[in-house]
Amino acid sequence: MKNTLRVAGLLAVLVAGSGCAAPISGQAKPGLTPVDVTALKTGAQVVEPTPFVDSFSSGVSDRIRLIEGRRLLSTLVHPNDVLPSLKELGYTRIFSNESAMTKTGSLPAQFTDAVFKNNLVVGVTEVRTNGTVRNLEMMMVGVLQFATDQDAKNAAAAMYQVNMAGERPRHPVTIPGYRDANGSSADDMGVNAFQQHGPFVIVNSIAQPTPDATGLAAKIKQSMDLQIPALDAFKVIAPDELMDLPRDPDGIVRRTMDKSPAGDPYGMSFLQEDFGTLLPSAMLHYERNPLEVRKAYEAAGVDLIGRRYSTVYRTRDVESAFLLQTALAKRGKDDSVLDPPPGIADAQCVRLAEEDKNRNFNGFCVLVYDRYVAVVMSMASLSKTGLQTDPTLQERTAAQYAILKKSE
Repeated sequence: MKNTLRVAGLLAVLVAGSGCAAPISGQAKPGLTPVDVTALKTGAQVVEPTPFVDSFSSGVSDRIRLIEGRRLLSTLVHPNDVLPSLKELGYTRIFSNESAMTKTGSLPAQFTDAVFKNNLVVGVTEVRTNGTVRNLEMMMVGVLQFATDQDAKNAAAAMYQVNMAGERPRHPVTIPGYRDANGSSADDMGVNAFQQHGPFVIVNSIAQPTPDATGLAAKIKQSMDLQIPALDAFKVIAPDELMDLPRDPDGIVRRTMDKSPAGDPYGMSFLQEDFGTLLPSAMLHYERNPLEVRKAYEAAGVDLIGRRYSTVYRTRDVESAFLLQTALAKRGKDDSVLDPPPGIADAQCVRLAEEDKNRNFNGFCVLVYDRYVAVVMSMASLSKTGLQTDPTLQERTAAQYAILKKSE
């Protein structure tokens, strides 16, 4: 909780300035331990594959733009590629309206007019820290997509003016190679920049405990050097064509969990911006160990991911699926093991020492079925931190197995 509050406070830098244990062992070889699906204890969970249907509380326009947002997320630079020391996952956001933009981990409310009066289409952001309160390093990366190049140019200039008009005096900071980056700092321990590139604004905010504006500016240059080629390769799709895209290619989202009859399993109905299909580069923004998991994705041949109330990855084959399972279930030094569901010997379950900031869970299981790997989450273990068994998580994991089995 302290780290969460600390990160939330540091995000104000945009306005005011600035060891893992061994992997859990599993059956890492071709072939699954037999499972009797009829004997699994699934409680009231849905055990049938269900079609993917957008169920956002927002309007049609938001739903359409969030499709573009999930695509745009695949282009976003990973903070760890700039600062490998940023080990702690913060927040990853996809937003298309004002209330979503100002949630913790995204842009402060002071930027609302600068962004939305210039016709924002959709935005994506990610924050990571080094997890050390006394010597905290933090980086936010973001891409905002606007209706036109001119809108983006106007927005970048307006965001810079909002920064400069804050309570603390700020001075311009030059970003090497990017004379129009709109860089600034209040104390040289944090630097922000807003670079227009075509219909996009690239957002960077980076902070450290010692003053070094020149060094921070060099890190922002490194980030933009990675971001611009990714945006150049991105094909913007007009809003009236987005709904023509396949909603669930190859049924990957159909293999994920939908709501149970009891409703939302962990109170995240308002966070459905990430529901749908994701490319591996987009899903990495939600992973705890992105540099390691990226290598596991590549080794396992992950090519498509579906996400609703669980996450399902498609790998090359069964052997690859077990390799990915081991990477996804890797424990941090303060994490612990949870019991797998009765009857599913291959499942690997973990209790996190600190809950995930995007979905507010701290218990999860990773299971394999054929070439698919599923990650199932549960809030139940938050109130049972002294126990090794999480019955709700076990039921949800068993139900997920049944869904994968019935999706053949």
